[in-house]
Order: sequence, then C-alpha cells, then structure tokens
Amino acid sequence: MEKASSFNPSDYTLAIKSKGRPPRPWRWEIYVACKSKPVQQSEFFETMSEATRAGKAALEKFRANPAA
Repeated sequence: MEKASSFNPSDYTLAIKSKGRPPRPWRWEIYVACKSKPVQQSEFFETMSEATRAGKAALEKFRANPAA
C-alpha cells in the first residue's frame, strides 16, 4: 500500500459537498489522487461559502504537512 506522503502536494484536491441536514448541510473533504475515500473531512457548515473558505485553509495546511 502506498503512503499518502509519497504523493505530490498537487495530488490533493478539495471537494465541497452537501451531505448533512439543514441548517448545516455543507462540509469539505480532501481527496488524494487514486483514492475514492477522503483523507480528511470537516464538520458541517451552514453555507457553502463557509465550507469553501475553511476547506481551502485546511487544504493548504494539509499540503504543507500531509503526515499530520
């Protein structure tokens, strides 16, 4: 099995999804290339823009230190 740390930082992507129930249906998920399950996901947010903002920050942090 290949370790996530062997991936290039650009192999990680952010997805914003509506998976919860109102009033907080939005969450972000970080995926790595060739994997169908997220390597990290958030709690739920009220709006898509809140989830996007938090997800972008989390992705940058994750790309800087994927082993954490």
